[in-house]
Amino acid sequence: MKKFKLYLVAPMVLMLTAFSCDKDDDFETVETTATLFWTGDIAVDGCGFSVHIGEKSYKPENEGDIDDSFKVYEPTTVEVKLVHLGQRDLACGMLPGKSKRDFIRVLSIKKR
Repeated sequence: MKKFKLYLVAPMVLMLTAFSCDKDDDFETVETTATLFWTGDIAVDGCGFSVHIGEKSYKPENEGDIDDSFKVYEPTTVEVKLVHLGQRDLACGMLPGKSKRDFIRVLSIKKR
């Protein structure tokens, strides 16, 4: 009977642990001033948004959450709250193959 209870309790504990975690908890939140660039829709050989902080360029993984009012071809100075996600492969634009890019998740963004 004890084995039967263990088989019931173990999956319940695993489910509670898995669903109680927020996926952003492991990442440090950063608030900074950045320059936002719009390079055009990926569907028409653009690369979407690019966020520049200092000398580094980042690709937002959730760029669909960035308001369409930011889709202008002039650089826009913004206040951004984000988390760094590390490097990933990216293929966009007219460049052949994939390249490594630093990705971020934008939590909030507003014009400065």
